[in-house]
Amino acid sequence: MKTTVRNSNHELLRIIAMYMIVFIHANMYLGNFCTGSAGTFFNGFVNGICNIGVSCFILISGYYGVRFNVQKLVKMECMMITYSLLETMVLCVAFPEQMQGAALLEQLVKSLFPFITRKYWFYSCYVCLFLMSGYIQKFIDQLKQKEFGRLLVLLLILFSVLPTLFYFELIPDNGKGLVQMIMIYMIGRYIRMYCDKPITELGGRKRAVGLFLILWIINGVSHEFPAQIGGIYHHLCKDNSITNIAMAVLLFYLFKELQFRSQLVNKAAAYVFAVFALNNSLVTVLMGWIEKNGFESPNGFSGFLILAGVVLGILLSCLLVGVIRECLFRRIDSKIGEKAQRLFALWHHE
Repeated sequence: MKTTVRNSNHELLRIIAMYMIVFIHANMYLGNFCTGSAGTFFNGFVNGICNIGVSCFILISGYYGVRFNVQKLVKMECMMITYSLLETMVLCVAFPEQMQGAALLEQLVKSLFPFITRKYWFYSCYVCLFLMSGYIQKFIDQLKQKEFGRLLVLLLILFSVLPTLFYFELIPDNGKGLVQMIMIYMIGRYIRMYCDKPITELGGRKRAVGLFLILWIINGVSHEFPAQIGGIYHHLCKDNSITNIAMAVLLFYLFKELQFRSQLVNKAAAYVFAVFALNNSLVTVLMGWIEKNGFESPNGFSGFLILAGVVLGILLSCLLVGVIRECLFRRIDSKIGEKAQRLFALWHHE
């Protein structure tokens, strides 16, 4: 009997979102590949879009819903501990003079407790969302559609529109925190519950693409020519900027229309946490090696393509690590998860 493969549209978007996240980290080294006016253009090009990666990921989670499960929680923590220790090993090999004494001890402690030490801000916030997901859904279920919509408008005004317009933030994290994550997750839930329609009924595909491109240009120009008042530099390329949130929603709807199935894409999307954990250190090590060896880029578009290829290589390397880890630790994860589930069941029963 042939196994049915689920639609891969949003799984592909997860992978593209991860590519954006790696690119925004690697783009700090754009000067090694592309300089002058071309460097300015491509810097705006990347920053104008790549900060929507996390929002796309959480929108997808909100659309499909996150359900608390002890076994899944334990597996995630085991994965992140493994990746964190591997990252520490890589940094020790690459930068032995820095990874000593207190610095090494701090790195090891954070690697053993990645959630509570917020070693990876996304992971710590995602686990909090995971733990609270059932309560968030119960809260949403109590709201009528109009009430839910008004709540989202209020959240967007407080935590997105105001920081976008006035620079100052009620929560000074540029959107890299739990409030932003819960807000985007709830937008995803609202789309699933009340706006789960084809894009043709919401203005049309051409309009959506056109608006997306306009927002991308606005973001890119804003990044390269920020508003400056004294020592304040203000641009729109932040996770909580309303332009970024709008772009994420538009891209989500555009991918929602795709209809294709790929076991490879679905499988690769299962290892995205390896990208979250490892990409930053791999970018640092690889770019450091490139600088040390005096790499000369052809500059212009060719140099940018080389950087894009390097980013793709880092992404694929992280996914491969995820696959290898799954093969090595699948049974251990299952056993630990099953024991934790039994203990949780006993505690919950009491």
